[in-house]
Amino acid sequence: MEIGQSSGSKSSDEVWAKLVPSDSSYASIEISSDDAIVCSQISSTSDKLEWCQIMRSSDRCSATIRNKRTKVILIDGAILESDDVVAVNCGSEIVPAATREGYLSYKFEVMPVQEQHSEKYLKISLDPEHTKCGICLNVWHDVVTVAPCLHNFCNGCFSEWLKRCQEKHSSVLCPHCRAAVHFVGRNHFLHGIEEDILLADASLRRTAEELAVLDSYASIKSSLFALRHLHLD
Repeated sequence: MEIGQSSGSKSSDEVWAKLVPSDSSYASIEISSDDAIVCSQISSTSDKLEWCQIMRSSDRCSATIRNKRTKVILIDGAILESDDVVAVNCGSEIVPAATREGYLSYKFEVMPVQEQHSEKYLKISLDPEHTKCGICLNVWHDVVTVAPCLHNFCNGCFSEWLKRCQEKHSSVLCPHCRAAVHFVGRNHFLHGIEEDILLADASLRRTAEELAVLDSYASIKSSLFALRHLHLD
């Protein structure tokens, strides 16, 4: 009987796959390296022998396996010669010998990606210069987006601009590009970025008094409004 153990480089705390033995009295072999070597230990001795190399695929859902033994091993019942490589998927059976008799067989299992882990693969990096209102030139506060040009401003700043435009003109123009504005709305996605920028650099924050004044000007309450439906205080 042979018992497996894994080792490898590029290890992380994340266990992305396991080799689950057919005999439940033995522990599973956890694989936390993108390129792991699995060794066998003969129960009657302390000798360890490499018997396979498991390499994680870029799709993160499968792997390739290389036979590190001088003899054949079985993958899903097919013979894999020494140093040959074959793809394996979740559920594949691996036997570190040419026969199941007298050897543990293992089922290859890929661990499901946890939702909380997926967050680390999405990171948005934005220069503070690209998060500034085109009217006051500070980082947005309660950011709104105008359409169709999609430029962004503080709610209070654009509300005051909107009020002056409606007093003097029949149409509202974007203060950045002077395109006609048909819609305006609060942008909740950019509001999250606005908060992250201010958390990263407190020097960009305005005083509570300045923000209170800005909030008193703000008249845009919804995510999307046609300008003809806006009611200013």
